[in-house]
Amino acid sequence: MKRRMFTLLSATGFLMLGALPAHAGSPSPAPSKEPQVSAFASVDATDLQRKIDRHIAKYSGRQKGKNQIEWAGGKVVMTFPLPQKTDDVSAYARIHCRYGYYCVYEHALWDREGGAMINFYDYGKYNLEHYGWSRRASALENNQSGAAIGALTDEYDSTGRYLIHWSNAWYKADALADWRNDKATSVTLTS
Repeated sequence: MKRRMFTLLSATGFLMLGALPAHAGSPSPAPSKEPQVSAFASVDATDLQRKIDRHIAKYSGRQKGKNQIEWAGGKVVMTFPLPQKTDDVSAYARIHCRYGYYCVYEHALWDREGGAMINFYDYGKYNLEHYGWSRRASALENNQSGAAIGALTDEYDSTGRYLIHWSNAWYKADALADWRNDKATSVTLTS
């Protein structure tokens, strides 16, 4: 009986010590002050148009509006971030993922610098290199419905693929883990 009481009191004491705040550790590092620079970011409307023209010259597609390129009749759409003045304090800069689309973002979703987005509508496999997006994916949103599944993969050799991230409909990954970030070479949508 005394042994059980001692064990119970010892365990309770250890649990209480574990609940006390720790003061001896070093503070966690401050977030980086350096913003992620988007390869697609522009300083003004002329710069934005020049980047869109270069992208179309290299990867085809056609311009839609002032900051988008579309392929396959709008089933694949890339959206460039709009130019911002350097002294502007940007609000949440993420580009919205429309219903029914699988969207891949250039930066984490909380990144206030924004970044570009590419979205896909139809089921199938999409080689991201065809759109200038190979190894750029940092976040995703699967805004499809029902049994729709989306997958980011890395084609590491001719015999197969390496799964980076898969998701069911209505799923969002604000940021991919470091070992997955900027690794995807294809998107596959299926049900």
